Amino acid sequence: MACLWASNTYAKDSRLKENELVVTPKRCVALRQGQVCYQQVTFRWYQPDVGNYCLVELSTSENIKCWSNVKTGEVDFDFQSDGSLTYGIRKIDERTTLSSTYITVSWVFKSSKRPKASWKLF
Repeated sequence: MACLWASNTYAKDSRLKENELVVTPKRCVALRQGQVCYQQVTFRWYQPDVGNYCLVELSTSENIKCWSNVKTGEVDFDFQSDGSLTYGIRKIDERTTLSSTYITVSWVFKSSKRPKASWKLF
């Protein structure tokens, strides 16, 4: 009985809420600062009303994928960026963002702006 209860709790927690956009994973890690980070991510979204919606990269307003006559959607996406980006769900032909999420880019090593050491004579 305890296993069944735990299973139901997990299923309930994995459902999307109204006006929600989720991305997994939320972080992309590049080796060095300034390098492009490559990551396969999955966007999932839910809206309360059936309609025509687009997943949009908000800084450029570029449509990633659009859906017709739905209230939920999912898409796998090849994320490629040297900086963090924000994505949103919009109705087709509208500029109002209904829900949004972001992917954070971080680095293992920070970029060193120091010039390479030249030979020194002692």
